[in-house]
Amino acid sequence: CCEAGLIFQYVDGLRRGNADTLLYYYTVQSNIICFLYFFFLAVFSPKKEKAVFRGAVTMCIAVTAIAYLFMPNTAKADASSDRFFYIGNILMHYIVPAMAILDYLLFFPKGQYKALHPLCWLILPYLYLLFTMICAKFGSKMFSGFGSVSRYPYPFLDTDIYGKNKVMLILVLITTAFLALGYLSFVIDRLLGKSGKKLK
Repeated sequence: CCEAGLIFQYVDGLRRGNADTLLYYYTVQSNIICFLYFFFLAVFSPKKEKAVFRGAVTMCIAVTAIAYLFMPNTAKADASSDRFFYIGNILMHYIVPAMAILDYLLFFPKGQYKALHPLCWLILPYLYLLFTMICAKFGSKMFSGFGSVSRYPYPFLDTDIYGKNKVMLILVLITTAFLALGYLSFVIDRLLGKSGKKLK
């Protein structure tokens, strides 16, 4: 599903003339990470999967779905009028995140998450943030997916529009929300782990 979604998006990007900007979007990067992680599991079949890595990938792709669900953008309008783009969008924003979460719920051993793991799971989004800021400062790509042309792929990161202080505040709020979701996952994992032990 990751691969199919990425291919659909890339082919559509070629048709629209913006394929060279796709890699700058969190959705694309999170799907690539998800693809590489599960490809690794399928090919190498490690005896014991690291819970911190599974949680990081699951959180990374889950945020893709949550953000897309609540963030207004022109991609939704484009998707509703273009079946080809629509399929890629649905795969990358909904199907892949749902499958990753279901894979955890159905197959991953519960009770493995540690209290510090949600903090570790911030590494991937912060690496994306660092990548975005460096590209905005030194790169030449321009993005227009939200109705205006910008150096940033997402408007809430745009210091040209909001200024550095407001963007920093937005990032603090996003970090807080991400940590809240992470610790909710931690609590659910602990509860499922205890339920599993009782059943055994």
